[in-house]
Amino acid sequence: MTAITAVVISSVLFGALGICNRYFHDDCGLSAIEIVMIRLTVSALLLFTVLALFDRVKLKIRKKDIPFMVFFGVFKFLSDMSLFYAQNNISLALATLLQMTSPFFVMIISLFIFREKITISKLFAMGVGALGCVLVTNVLFGKVTANVEGIFAAVFSGLCYSLFFIGNKAAIDRGIRPVSMLLVATVVADVIAIAFSDVGKTFEAVSTPTGLGAALALGFLMTLIPYYLMTWSSLYIGPTILSLVSTLEVVAAAVVGFVVFNEVLDVPHVIGIALVILSIVLINVRIRIGYFRRRDKYVPLLVRRGMAPDRVREYHERK
Repeated sequence: MTAITAVVISSVLFGALGICNRYFHDDCGLSAIEIVMIRLTVSALLLFTVLALFDRVKLKIRKKDIPFMVFFGVFKFLSDMSLFYAQNNISLALATLLQMTSPFFVMIISLFIFREKITISKLFAMGVGALGCVLVTNVLFGKVTANVEGIFAAVFSGLCYSLFFIGNKAAIDRGIRPVSMLLVATVVADVIAIAFSDVGKTFEAVSTPTGLGAALALGFLMTLIPYYLMTWSSLYIGPTILSLVSTLEVVAAAVVGFVVFNEVLDVPHVIGIALVILSIVLINVRIRIGYFRRRDKYVPLLVRRGMAPDRVREYHERK
């Protein structure tokens, strides 16, 4: 399988999240937090099991890194919960599209944290994205047809995901393995979700064959597999292609919404989606290039390949 094929599969799987989400919401009566609990519980258990059996070194976490990882795990919970809430109140395409505007928030936050400069290309990308959002929400015509709370939830999800993304960048600078960061963040987010969920009602929903299958699909097929494929692909293809192909997630969500849930897509929506995808590609390319440069500068090659920092030092001492 080629890296581009892996990104395509990953984007399609992420775009299909709404199927399981709406099953648990519409057919089982679960809230967004309870659906998040299902997704995170399955993901955390499976990821921990895989690492315990095949790569235990990634389960070793330095005590000084735990508060850092817990802090950004909160943003993962908020991002997932807001996205699922949005998917149950607005179209899948719109929810996914607005959530994928997270690169804009990364760029804005980076202006203050990393002192990045404002350039004409950045302003152009933001302007294109803003126009696309206006068309998708019908604000241009003085009529917002989508649920306002759902729109704000999707945008808030993008904001929280951008903060989680920044946390991942900082984690790499600290020598933390991405999979270790993902595991701890998932566990932390799951604990928060469990605290605010009706565990008995949720367990009842997944105790049926259909519910169990949906839970496994949500936590494994539509979460762990696409995360792995996206991470693996980043090792073989550049940020431009990766960013461009990953926007297929919006297209996949639109197709799922149209085919499965009979959601309407008119001309302004299609044009708006295309503009936002274009702006996401423009912004995301710059962010990913910066990400790879920071990774290459601060993280030794052996650490990026999975070797613990202390083992890297031993390796060099033997040399």
